[in-house]
Formats: sequence, structure tokens, C-alpha cells
Amino acid sequence: MRQRVKQFPTGEIFGYEAFGELAQTRRKALTRALSQLVKREELKRAYLAKFYRPAWNKYGAVPIFDAEKIKSLGNVYLTDLDAHNLLGISTQLPMTATIAHPTKHYRRMLGRLRIKYVRSTLKEIPDGADFTLLMMLDSIKDIKCIQDASPDDAVRRLLWIVKRFEKDRVEKLVEYALHYPPRVRAILGAILEHARYKRLRSVLKATLNPQTEYHVGLKDSLPNLKKWKLLGPGRTYRAWKRRWEKRRNEAQTLEP
Repeated sequence: MRQRVKQFPTGEIFGYEAFGELAQTRRKALTRALSQLVKREELKRAYLAKFYRPAWNKYGAVPIFDAEKIKSLGNVYLTDLDAHNLLGISTQLPMTATIAHPTKHYRRMLGRLRIKYVRSTLKEIPDGADFTLLMMLDSIKDIKCIQDASPDDAVRRLLWIVKRFEKDRVEKLVEYALHYPPRVRAILGAILEHARYKRLRSVLKATLNPQTEYHVGLKDSLPNLKKWKLLGPGRTYRAWKRRWEKRRNEAQTLEP
């Protein structure tokens, strides 16, 4: 068992499933053996039923980063405040890590790390998905409620990021965006148009209703906001009033 454990890289989290058939046929013996290795400090517990080989320095065992714990959860990614911080949109650091998952929606503890599952917009996260792109789209979806950043600040930061992407990565971003709400596709389309991706912004434009207006709080971050029907703060009431007056006038013309 000790020789098998030494084959795992230091700092990499593994569970019982890493031992193949042994985890099914001799589960109790495997549990006792791993517990003995933990007592001898050859292994450390990452969290329930998960272990790792620690690296050592003169101060003792080196703890693993929270990112490794999240990585061990499978095909999931950080969203909400964590995504805003990693993308450089906000400087806020959350107490709880928010993780997007297609089906899970609950809270749990990973050792001392507190996490919260929320349902991802994608019904199925593909293997090898580019999580940075999904974090960008989630940030656009939450653009009106990002802490420590206005919607215009968020769009400027996302534009800066998009301009530094390779074309194939931008194409993948558009592919993911087709699964997101229309307001996300509209904001991304405006960003791509300003970044001179004419073909890709046309793909997004074709999926939008030309009559729909999006009240997302944008004022002056892009010169083409009106073209994409992206309205800023203070316009919501005026737009509602115009529609109300139009319907009132139509109703008056129908009166005998």
C-alpha cells in the first residue's frame, strides 16, 4: 500500500476510487491502511474520504491550496464573487466559494473551506471546458449586481480580456454564449463588435429579437450600446412610460 501511495504526486488529492477494484473488494482493509498512513503523517486528509501526499519543508507539512480541493470535485468551476475577483472585475474576496454545477444546489464543507453549489447556466458542462470563458459569461449575466464595480467597469474589463484572446478562444466564447440569456448575448455582441469580430457578433445578433430592449445599467463603456438596445440607468421608467402611453393611445382609438 505504501508503494502504491508513493506513486501519487505530492499535493494531488485522491480518494478510494484511485485504488480500483481494491476499493470495492476490500474497502474496510483499504480504509484501515489509509488511516494508518495518516497517523504516520505519510498522508494528510484533504476532507472527508479524500487524501493527499504532503510536501515537506523545514516548517513541516505544506498545506494544499483551496484551488486543489475545488479541482478534485470534478467538472465544476468558480462563479459569482470568486469569478469576478479572478477576472479582475472586483477586488472583493468572498467567505464562501461559489461553485457552478449542472444539478447540485446546496452547501457543504471541504475541510475548512466552505462552499456553495449553484446551478450552472449550461445544463451539461463539457469535458475540457474553458472555465475562464464560463466565468466571463456568468459575470455578464450578473453585471448589474457585481460588488465593487459598476456595469460599465465590468464591460471595460471584459473588453480588455477579449482583445487579448486568440480567435479560436473567442469562437468558443460565442459557442457557450448561445446557451445564455439574450441580455448576455447582447452585451457580448456589443463587446465583440467593438473588438472587431464582425462575423462572430453577427452570429449573436441573429439570435436576438430586434425589438427587445435590455435594461442593464450601461452608460458609456461602449459607443454601440444603443445599436444593441442596451439601456442605462434612469431609462427604465421612461421606457415604461412610453409603452404605457402608446397602449393608452391605442385603447382610446378603439373606443366607440
